[in-house]
Amino acid sequence: MKTMRNGKMRRDYDRNNHSPYIAWKQSSGFKRAWIQKRTGEKDWAGTGRYLNVARTETLRGGPAGNSTDFPIYTKRPPDGLSDWQILEAFVRSVCAITGCALPDDGES
Repeated sequence: MKTMRNGKMRRDYDRNNHSPYIAWKQSSGFKRAWIQKRTGEKDWAGTGRYLNVARTETLRGGPAGNSTDFPIYTKRPPDGLSDWQILEAFVRSVCAITGCALPDDGES
């Protein structure tokens, strides 16, 4: 998946922890979703991968406030979903449920 910086969405890798993320404009604010790898006691669901989402001040900014984490129970490729596939599905689902335009569909 290519990096998009169109003022509405940004797909990239976090340089600090090397995790993929998508940041997008939703209504009058911004959201950021990313995949986090966890081990040991921090892996509370025993899955090793978590989808996190939080608000952010800008497309380039890091998470602002508390994030919500969702354990990922699907397998990894080749039999399961990649990190990018999970992020893309999440953002599309949130936009569909909330009624906000998809960030890359050319609408405001």
